[in-house]
Amino acid sequence: MSERADKAKRVLIVEDEAAAREASERYLGFVGHDVATAADANEAFARATAVNPEVAICDWRLGGGPDGTVVARELQQRYGTSIIFVTAHPLDELRDVTEDIRVTRYLRKPVQFPQLIEAIDAAHA
Repeated sequence: MSERADKAKRVLIVEDEAAAREASERYLGFVGHDVATAADANEAFARATAVNPEVAICDWRLGGGPDGTVVARELQQRYGTSIIFVTAHPLDELRDVTEDIRVTRYLRKPVQFPQLIEAIDAAHA
């Protein structure tokens, strides 16, 4: 088994921007992760039930409905999921509203794939 395969994780991407979601899904799948995606909170909860994610990559501000902080809290409570937040908004604001969430990493958009891989590798599910 390759070193990359040894590090493969079940990853849920929660991102309302289709292009960002699809690009991340393709790249993470290419490097060996088992990837599921969701465009909003309700879809994230349904997908999580099926895949039991070890890591969730959550956009903070999802269009309409609950935001990524609601998703992150629920995933951690139900599955013990490690959380990586991505946002184009100020990181200080995000840190303030996520003090009660164990966050592995905060990443600014646009996210570079090497940063994302490093964050997933650092996640402890």
